[in-house]
Amino acid sequence: MSARELWRGRAARVRGLALEPLAERLGYRRDPRNRRRWKRPGSVLTLAGARFFDHACGRGGGGAIDLVMHAADCSFGAAVEFLERHAGLPAAAPVAAPAVRPTAGPRLPPLHERCWPAVREFLRAGRGLDPDLLARCRRAGLLYADARRNAVFVCRDPAGAVTGAELVGTRPDPGGRTFKGLAPGSRKARGGFWLPPARAAPQAVLLVESALDALSVRQCPPPR
Repeated sequence: MSARELWRGRAARVRGLALEPLAERLGYRRDPRNRRRWKRPGSVLTLAGARFFDHACGRGGGGAIDLVMHAADCSFGAAVEFLERHAGLPAAAPVAAPAVRPTAGPRLPPLHERCWPAVREFLRAGRGLDPDLLARCRRAGLLYADARRNAVFVCRDPAGAVTGAELVGTRPDPGGRTFKGLAPGSRKARGGFWLPPARAAPQAVLLVESALDALSVRQCPPPR
């Protein structure tokens, strides 16, 4: 039997594995308001049988191998080996997904749902941002709160892959200043916070300094 035939046989054994427990092992959590939707920072999946679609980058696929390759940004072979090693583990024992750059990639802070109301109120009242726009970004996995009540704005490259995150503090110090920084491993040269255009062929692209500026510009009325 050739090496190609061996790989075909190995892939056939794992391709049909259920996607929901696999998504949990890959760091996703089910959205309590939509049981078909799964979230993690920078990614929002809809799972439908053997198919999945990531709303944050506009890409999808089918089968367990495709899901691991998409979520872990790894090769076909690495995805098959990951599934072979971990497919039999109980759902309560999450495992690390394969990674292409385990030391150089961005390390986004974990999502902390309880801190979101305070972060949302700061962005609404303190920065004048539209609550509907904030909700849209949150549904797309582009904005969330961490345990320190920072607003986390997920940065992506043109293909939608996560390259890091902007962190904006929501608790001013005695001088009225708030923390601003980047998540560890973020690379500004690789991508930034951006919003999909409202139309397929936008008339103009605006480059601004920060995620807060991008949202402020987005809610301004278009020029006539």
